[in-house]
Amino acid sequence: MAGWPGAGPLCVLGGAALGVCLAGVAGQLVEPSTAPPKPKPPPLTKETVVFWDMRLWHVVGIFSLFVLSIIITLCCVFNCRVPRTRKEIEARYLQRKAAKMYTDKLETVPPLNELTEVPGEDKKKKKKKDTVDTVAIKVEEDEKNEAKKKKGEK
Repeated sequence: MAGWPGAGPLCVLGGAALGVCLAGVAGQLVEPSTAPPKPKPPPLTKETVVFWDMRLWHVVGIFSLFVLSIIITLCCVFNCRVPRTRKEIEARYLQRKAAKMYTDKLETVPPLNELTEVPGEDKKKKKKKDTVDTVAIKVEEDEKNEAKKKKGEK
């Protein structure tokens, strides 16, 4: 310690820790072996047995058929055929346009009960409404009528 002025116990402790680390690293070094190198695996060819005694081309073919059958099934179920000619594209456009016009026109048609008169219907009870009653509105009206009947009986 005479060569290092001001070197204290902390520096000695650091040197000891460094020595322990270097000893651990030196123990991990791999010594060259004289054993022959490991043999390389055989190259992967189409005749290589993959699993279940099936060759690689068997597995690829079965997988391809499976994927193709799923694609064909989905295309048939969802009717996702791509039109091939300009006529088919224009026909499909006109069909969509006609369907949109039909639905727009159908929304403007009033309900059937406003267009026709039901025989025997009391005209005094008939209410003029712009909207069609829903089931919830009819249930509320029935509850109000029952409450009025009960109130009238008391």
